[in-house]
Order: sequence, then C-alpha cells, then structure tokens
Amino acid sequence: MKTISQNHVTMTDVARHLGISKTTVSHALSGKRPINAKLRAEILSTIEELGFRPNFAARIMNTRRTGLIGLLVENLKNPHTTALLEIFSKELERYSLQTVLATTENMDRGRELIAKFSEGMVDGILNFLPGLEPDEAKQLARGVPCVTYLRHAEAPLVLDYSTGLLNALSYLRELGHRKIAFVSIGKRAGSCPVDPCLDVYLQWEFCPHDPSLIFTLHEGTVAGGLEIAEAVFSSSATAVFTGNDAVAAGLYHWAHNHGIRIPDRLSIVGGDNTEMSQQMFPPLTTLDLPVERLALHTVHVLLAAIIPEETLPEPVTIIPELVIRNSTAPIGR
Repeated sequence: MKTISQNHVTMTDVARHLGISKTTVSHALSGKRPINAKLRAEILSTIEELGFRPNFAARIMNTRRTGLIGLLVENLKNPHTTALLEIFSKELERYSLQTVLATTENMDRGRELIAKFSEGMVDGILNFLPGLEPDEAKQLARGVPCVTYLRHAEAPLVLDYSTGLLNALSYLRELGHRKIAFVSIGKRAGSCPVDPCLDVYLQWEFCPHDPSLIFTLHEGTVAGGLEIAEAVFSSSATAVFTGNDAVAAGLYHWAHNHGIRIPDRLSIVGGDNTEMSQQMFPPLTTLDLPVERLALHTVHVLLAAIIPEETLPEPVTIIPELVIRNSTAPIGR
C-alpha cells in the first residue's frame, strides 16, 4: 500500500484508504448526516492512523459549522451537574460534536459568554444558569440554537419536584416522624433561582410550620451541608429532607466528626440519587433524578434545532422516585 506523507494527508486520502466516498468521511467529521457507529469508528481510527488534521477554518467555510457546542454552567460543585455534562458530551460525540465548557457564577459574565459563543464559535448552546431566563438566553445567542436546561419551551421537560417531595415526606411520616426539617436550596441545578419545593413543604397538611425546622442555602453543596449541620442536628427534627445528595454528604461528614450515628439521631433523605448516595455510609435514601433521561432529552432538543434530519423528542414529565436505603428508619427504633 502506498505510504501517505502525514504532512499532505487529505480527506480524499482517508476516503481512498477505506474505499468509501469523501462525502462519507466529511459527514463523519461534521455530524451533518448520521453515520453507522462502526463505520464512524473506522473512519476516526484511520484519521488517527494517517495523521489527517482537518483545517478548522476551512471546515467552517465549507460546512458553516464548527462542530462545537457551548455549555454554560455556574460551577461543577454539584455531582448531578457533572453527571449531566458527561452524558451530554458522550451523546454529542455520536454526532461528531464536541463540547466547550464555560463556568461562571456571575450573571453579567454569563451573558457575555453566551454572546461570545454566538460569534461563530459554536453551533449550539446549552444554558444551565438558573438566573438566566430562556428568552434572554436566546436573544443573547443571536440566532444560534440555544436550549435552557429544564426551562425550554420546545418539547418541554418537566421535573416534578413537588410530587417527589410529597412522596418523600409521606414516607417519613409513615416511619413516625413528625418533626421533619427541610433544607431550601436557592439554586437547584438547572432550575429557577427560587426553590420550587419550599412552597410544597409549607403547604403540606402534616407540616408543623415551625420556622426553626427550615434551613436555607444559596446553593446545594457539601460545604453548604457542613455550614448548617450543627443547627440541623441541634434542632428538634428527627428527620430532614436535604434537597440534594451533596448537602446530605455535608451532614454525614459533620455527624461522623461528632460521633453521631445516622439514622439513630436523624433520618436523612437526599434528592439526586448520584453515585455518592450509594457510597455514603449508611447508603442514602434519596429521590432519583434520572440523569441519563434528562440529559438525552435536552441534547436532542438542541440537536433538532441544529440538524435538519433530527426530530424533537416528545414532551415529558418526570416524577423523581424515592429510593429507600439505610439513612432512614422508624422513629425511636
């Protein structure tokens, strides 16, 4: 077989090497048309073997696409967010799309980043900033497809936190708990800046409406859980809904350092079912957010705006399911 100099490898050389058309190689790189997964893997392997490096500027001129998707998040402190991002990246790779990640907790900076993304840098944008409304994000994107996680109007994805919380509270009541504390998280991943669960907790017919049992955090992190842990364990609560698994991990850490056993002193319910919930001791009772389903739905809403052959997924409502483990127990066991 003729040896190809790596300095002069072209897309035509890759196609000839595999006995396929140049167009097929182009589609595998651009994601403009779906390519059989096995064939795409062979194309990418051959590209690596031959040392073909597509010219980025030429690619944009020829396809009018960069092959990049901008992801804008506040931070990477929440395991739920990082799990979402991992699935986003893997799914987008199936369409020959790569991700560009930007993080900021400053809304003005977030607006600047979306505007910068829209300057020919990316083919689409996924917005995770709770403080940035979908309409404003789209306006800043200036025609570049922009999808805001959990708040997009196209094929709506509704995460029914309210019903999930009621199921968790009812379960704790069945265990005999009457003093149930609640951690209100101002910034839930992908949600609005106001915790949608707080009103549900306050309106629950069995709620004691005791202000001393409500704890407020700006964001749900392990550090946040540590920050409120002493107050939670010093309260009259026998159980607590922490809002997410990271906050629960903070409570666990504090309890361990102070020789307090869970759930003997306090039954704890998390709110993500992240990997850490199964690794904690005892394993954490938590509400399951089906991260893969959430991620794939969101990605395909964006893909439908980028790729003409893609269709919008059906609208869906997801109720977080309570996963019962060993961090909860009947009162006074």
